[in-house]
Amino acid sequence: MPDVSVIVPTYNRRELLAASLASLRAQEGVDLEIVVVDDGSTDGTAAWLATLDDPRLRVLAGPHAGIAAARNRGLVAAQADLVAFHDSDDVALPGRLARPLAYLRAHPGIDLVMQNGEIEGAGGREPWVRPAVARTLVRRPLGVAEVFRWNLGQLQGTCFTRRCLEAVGGFDPAFEVLEDLDLVLRVAVRFRAVFLDVPAFTYRRHPAGASADRARLRAAAIRLGEKLVGEHPEVLPLLGARSFRRRQARRWARVARGCAEAGDVAGARAALARARDLRPASVRYHLQALVLALRGR
Repeated sequence: MPDVSVIVPTYNRRELLAASLASLRAQEGVDLEIVVVDDGSTDGTAAWLATLDDPRLRVLAGPHAGIAAARNRGLVAAQADLVAFHDSDDVALPGRLARPLAYLRAHPGIDLVMQNGEIEGAGGREPWVRPAVARTLVRRPLGVAEVFRWNLGQLQGTCFTRRCLEAVGGFDPAFEVLEDLDLVLRVAVRFRAVFLDVPAFTYRRHPAGASADRARLRAAAIRLGEKLVGEHPEVLPLLGARSFRRRQARRWARVARGCAEAGDVAGARAALARARDLRPASVRYHLQALVLALRGR
């Protein structure tokens, strides 16, 4: 039985996958299995994976079903009591698995360890979680409020107990993006989590990355917030009802701005109406609605 099962979903990322898997296979101080879920790739990924000779590696292949479904397939196949997830376009740094493994073994009341990471940029690398925020997070046990406020959904640095993943039911296939944050939020509602301010992964920017489509991310973020308070209304006081409405309204306003820039005046009006419903006293949203009304004449 391995210490940790690492689940790696991949779809048409053959050129990025090699370095990603190499970084996992190089991890020390941990007995791991790597479950690669090939989500219907058509770029030679399957043939390349077949050339790898590593008893720790298992490949699950199937038709394209999306990242949430792929991760759930890997979760069903995983054998260890601790589970980590890794994106096929990112690189695991030394200690990424051994560190949370040691922490979870020493703290049986904790079910989720989150670690910091690095983002590749034109000017070098920068922390995924900014230093000022990280200093705040390491001083407290984390709950759903902290995860929601700071968007702590970076699965590349997390390690879960199997019991918490089974309790919340894995990933929600309804989300094409932010399915990772949705899962972490649902775990944080019921289980204890900690944050370790050490770099566990390098996020590699590229045009096909999930973060490239800002409009899709905004829409998913709104739906994620609505789902969270809809399914768990008891968390709203923890999030702060006023802060939650302000945050959701701001996201609707950004959706409206994007629609307006794309020439979709009707879509912009509808999105802005949602923002005004959440913050009816906001002068800014009323002025924006007036501009849209004048634009439509």
